[in-house]
Amino acid sequence: MTAEAALPDTPATAGATSPPHVEPAGADLVRSALRRHAKGVAVVTVGGERPAGFCVTSLASLSLDPPLLSFTVGLRSGSWEAVRNATWVMVQLLSAGQEEVARVFAGPRHARFGPRTSWHRDPLDLPALDGVLARFVLTPVSMRPVGDHALVIGLVVRADRVAKAGPLVHHDGTFVGLPEPSGATGAPH
Repeated sequence: MTAEAALPDTPATAGATSPPHVEPAGADLVRSALRRHAKGVAVVTVGGERPAGFCVTSLASLSLDPPLLSFTVGLRSGSWEAVRNATWVMVQLLSAGQEEVARVFAGPRHARFGPRTSWHRDPLDLPALDGVLARFVLTPVSMRPVGDHALVIGLVVRADRVAKAGPLVHHDGTFVGLPEPSGATGAPH
């Protein structure tokens, strides 16, 4: 299975010509505008003798058949090397009360699995954070550099609902916990 199949011709791609030369918007302007976009907060972890983990807001569902998720990781970060060499990674959706967990995993690498973090190792030796909304175990099927990040696409091999709570989101430079929707269905597994 490959996640790198060519796109079929569509009206937008069939016979397309190169766009005229244009200058990209400045990074500061793009960053400022994107702060207005509310994003779910997740932590990606990788096992090993020294576990690695980092906070992401780039998580996206790409496909349900096969089940594929994607996220990005900075090419200059220490976490990139861990992800690049991993057979398995775990993606964990943070709950409304986990702002401190998000800050720890967005901060210095040496503090991530310290005493401020409640976690355990799962059967695949992956660091599993306690109190998260859901966990996904992925096996990476595609990794490609995109600007200063790598886009990682992973096949979901396990998905678990863990806690019943509202999500943690990132908006305009701050973390915001949302309440659990009324009438939310399904019990955690």
